[in-house]
Amino acid sequence: MSKTGLLATTALVTAGLAVNAASAADGVKLGIGGFFSAAYMAVMDDDEEGELGNERNTDGFFQSAEIFFEGSTVLDNGLTVGARVELEGETDDDQIDEAWIFFSGGFGEARIGSIDDALAYSCILPPGGTGNFSAFSPDQWAANTLISNPACVGVDESDGGDAQKILYFSPIFAGFQLALSYTPNGGDQDHTEGVGPHVGMPFNSDDESRHNFSTYLTYTYKGDGWGLTWGGGGSWEGHVEQAPGPNRDRQDFYQTGLNLTFGGFEIGGVFEYYNDALDRSGEQGDAGPTVALDAWVAGAGIAYTMDAWIFGAQYSHLDADNDGDTAVTDFTQDRAMITVIYALGPGIELDAEVAYTWADTDPEGGEAADGTDVDNYDALEIGLGTTLTF
Repeated sequence: MSKTGLLATTALVTAGLAVNAASAADGVKLGIGGFFSAAYMAVMDDDEEGELGNERNTDGFFQSAEIFFEGSTVLDNGLTVGARVELEGETDDDQIDEAWIFFSGGFGEARIGSIDDALAYSCILPPGGTGNFSAFSPDQWAANTLISNPACVGVDESDGGDAQKILYFSPIFAGFQLALSYTPNGGDQDHTEGVGPHVGMPFNSDDESRHNFSTYLTYTYKGDGWGLTWGGGGSWEGHVEQAPGPNRDRQDFYQTGLNLTFGGFEIGGVFEYYNDALDRSGEQGDAGPTVALDAWVAGAGIAYTMDAWIFGAQYSHLDADNDGDTAVTDFTQDRAMITVIYALGPGIELDAEVAYTWADTDPEGGEAADGTDVDNYDALEIGLGTTLTF
């Protein structure tokens, strides 16, 4: 969608609200919620000179927390209007995680603000993970690897994620729901840079994306004693600002996932393909080794619920192929784990994991796309944590 089209759409929506004016009897009511996850983790891995575990600690305490403030009201015409702000629970350069306003009704829901794109917001992941632990980019990952095995990522993540955008969710029709998003500038979570708030348009930084689009379709079915949830979609960069030296190609990511439930059992799988996950193969100059990296992640999970217990297992596989001129041409990483969750009470869980992660490079001991020396690697990790949701 062009900027002109987006402005026209916004104007039409605003005009429609003005024509059908309505007021809420009690105004916006503010609520507070959030979560706090904490874990103790230990790892036993390769730790010789040149290995990823060298000079690393063997155990530690880790946490992830967030508080959100959300207010909404239902107008006399049935339209729900509100806003949400998410505050990180730790000191962070990006202290406000996401923030948006929303309008919802029979037409679906529209959100405007700093949020994930449609793919990252709606994507399906397999069961078997916990509030702390997973085989797919969890909050806590003890193995000293170059990267986790992400399977739920949109193109905005290349510029930091949560850029200012419009995100729309359709009503649910026969179990189907469509999510759409448009991001004018992939690196802008606010407009306070440059000449000041709301004065002028954001600068286009080197390598920064803009005019990004994402869509994701989900389907949910509940039968007699069983159920199904499926999702699939893509995320595309519209343009990438040129930079000195080899330029980065426009990225496009594609993801799908399927989960099935049978009574207390749940099983599922996921796949995401990263086209031009990292591409430095342009011809504007020689600023170091060129990289032409495509990657994909696939995996599965299973979980069984028994009273207050949930027992799970997950496996994920990452495969990255580099056609550039760096030494490492292929990198694979596998992660297998078992998990358990015990519900102490409403919103209070204990969780634990045992995981094994192993990575292989071709050729062994070569240089990765970011210049890091990489050797084959393996790690056994254990973790014990808790998650409070409020």
